[in-house]
Amino acid sequence: MTIFDPTLQALHAAVPVAGPAALALLGGIYAAASVFSGLSGFGFSAIGCLSLLVLSPQLGIALLMSLSLLTQSASLRSLWPSLRPHVLPWSRPDGVAPYLAGGLFGMPAGTAVLSDVGARPLMVVLGIVLIGYAGWSLTRARTQRLGPAPRPLRAALLVGAAGGFIGGFSAFPGSALVVWNGLLGKGKEQGRAIVQPFILFMQVVGLLLLVATRPQLFGAAFWALLAAALLPTLAGNAIGVAIFRRTGDRGYARWTLLALGLSGAGLLLKAALA
Repeated sequence: MTIFDPTLQALHAAVPVAGPAALALLGGIYAAASVFSGLSGFGFSAIGCLSLLVLSPQLGIALLMSLSLLTQSASLRSLWPSLRPHVLPWSRPDGVAPYLAGGLFGMPAGTAVLSDVGARPLMVVLGIVLIGYAGWSLTRARTQRLGPAPRPLRAALLVGAAGGFIGGFSAFPGSALVVWNGLLGKGKEQGRAIVQPFILFMQVVGLLLLVATRPQLFGAAFWALLAAALLPTLAGNAIGVAIFRRTGDRGYARWTLLALGLSGAGLLLKAALA
């Protein structure tokens, strides 16, 4: 027995159809998901959830959360010079801090509802709503705008709480903020400067909770698959960020709506596999 045998055995248990083809498929899924996330600033799991067709659900979710956190960190670091003016100061009424505060209050409620009701019906409802909203917005000749929020601090707290609540049962906390930014008509840098730090913060909280409650998921198979996915994930994210830089506000709005629709479809797929 070599020192690699336990890891190979863990991989075989985690990936029922283990082999070069399965690993190549996972790499392609994660690369495509990271391109999409690098472009839109969210929605890694919209495509990444296809990995659940290959991986066991619990291990697949742990990898999705970890790789999504990686792509969020990498793209935020790359885009920081252009996003920084919209992110800082953190504490202004329409800045990031009120959304984060609301998200911290909303996430426990979402987790509690998840324990009482279960994830499947909630993800189905949210998936249908996101697909319907994205389809309605994409087919309208002119998207309806709400204009500036009359009470930005209260609105940010409420929208952040909604995002945290949704993230508590669906692992998609950015959906409420993406819809809200679209209704306000925010530009790509301004909208992404709010959504991406919010998602990053919520993912850190969610991943820490997962580590604390299910440490058995982070064994040899997890680390082996994470290491194998790093290169395609980072490469895909760099491509997505490069496309984002070359996309105007109107084109980015369309990509965002497409990402929302695909995220809704991803939630329906996760509900079917749950």
